[in-house]
Amino acid sequence: PFWLKFWPEPSSACHFPALGLDVKMGSQGKQLPEWVPKAVVLGGAAAAALVTLRLLQSGSGKRAGGSRAGGASDAHGVDGAAVKKAQAVAVEKYVSDVGTKLDAKAGESTLVKNGELGKYIAFKKEYQTKFMARPDVGEGQLLKVTDWYRLTPEDYDRTTFHIEVDVSGTSIEKLVNGADGKALSVYATNDQKGVQLFMQKMGLDPLEVVSVEEIAPQDEDGAVVLTTVEKLFTQYLDLFGKPTREFLKKLVPFAKDIMEKVKIAELTLERKTEDFQDRQARACTYADYIMEFPSLRIPADKYVELIPTIKQRVYSICSSSDYRPGKCQLLVVREDWEAKGGDTKFGLCSSFLTFCRPNGYMIGHSTHSVMKIPDDTMAHIFMAGLGTGLAPFRAFVEQRKFQKSKGTKVGNMTLFFGGRYSKTEYYYREEFEGYEKEGLLKCCNAWSRDTPG
Repeated sequence: PFWLKFWPEPSSACHFPALGLDVKMGSQGKQLPEWVPKAVVLGGAAAAALVTLRLLQSGSGKRAGGSRAGGASDAHGVDGAAVKKAQAVAVEKYVSDVGTKLDAKAGESTLVKNGELGKYIAFKKEYQTKFMARPDVGEGQLLKVTDWYRLTPEDYDRTTFHIEVDVSGTSIEKLVNGADGKALSVYATNDQKGVQLFMQKMGLDPLEVVSVEEIAPQDEDGAVVLTTVEKLFTQYLDLFGKPTREFLKKLVPFAKDIMEKVKIAELTLERKTEDFQDRQARACTYADYIMEFPSLRIPADKYVELIPTIKQRVYSICSSSDYRPGKCQLLVVREDWEAKGGDTKFGLCSSFLTFCRPNGYMIGHSTHSVMKIPDDTMAHIFMAGLGTGLAPFRAFVEQRKFQKSKGTKVGNMTLFFGGRYSKTEYYYREEFEGYEKEGLLKCCNAWSRDTPG
């Protein structure tokens, strides 16, 4: 998201692009729009070099979040000021990296229509504008993807992959050691093509600015939060999530056709439970329901009251930050399932990560997990896991490898691991075979579908 926040007095803020950046600015006595005194604009652009509303349309959104995600419990004792400072540094690197690479797509008519917003970006010095990390994700950090490779064959029925992000210089640099029981919370975005189709079907203007104060409440009293419709659906609202009956109850008043109004209302009744459950089994989404009823007339700013925000997904970290300084690695499988009717459905965040590539960005923060290596370096560690359950144990092995390299005596490690086929699901095979050869680890593997010979 790209936020813009400002006051009539000397301080204000604004949020940047695809990932969401905040910007502080002072008014310097300039006349502000009617929707001040305070405002935050989540727009969508991403180039610092571009001015006015061209920023709000360039680039593709990459991250999404939920309302005030990442509270104090995720800070792990880190000073709040230090977090904000690290976020600002990450944003500066991001702007410097992507600022000259984006293709601004907003036409002149758009600039005229929304030019009032653009002046706070165009005249950053006059308005004391500065970009900041997304304010709605308290501990969120802009993380650059530095490595991605597939672990299973291209023609295999499971997509399992390795992904690495650079955490150097961020507030979570020392908080992402998988061996210490840490996990990474990741904020995904919705499929851009799906979002565009939905906006087209519903006759929504992607560049319309709407108030979404409930999504990103600010610490300052009286702050107003705004975003473009496109970024609202791409990065914040769980448009392709599975709705509840409560959503249908809220949807009824927006139907103009009486027959459609009745049909929606009936789906909330007990006698229609079977019909509703059938839709659930077919994985009907918020978007599916809304597009099913043509008479629905939902104002753009009302969607935030109907659809919940995208929630973070948590992944065990498969690396030791002592062994790999400044890096955080994940072992991920793309989730998929067959819905009733035969359609294949995919998990939101695992799909988002599936299509990440080096030099791309995501928003994430450190989260506590349950797996922690023993403090006693001589303790014999027995580890057992299947598939991506290998993740924390790889971090354990790397931590012992690091300790051994520093002259510390380390105890034995035994790993029980398996899957269906050794040729396709033995993740990091060369690494583990190398650890076995040096005597750091003993592997006991089992493959359910391998045949002798």
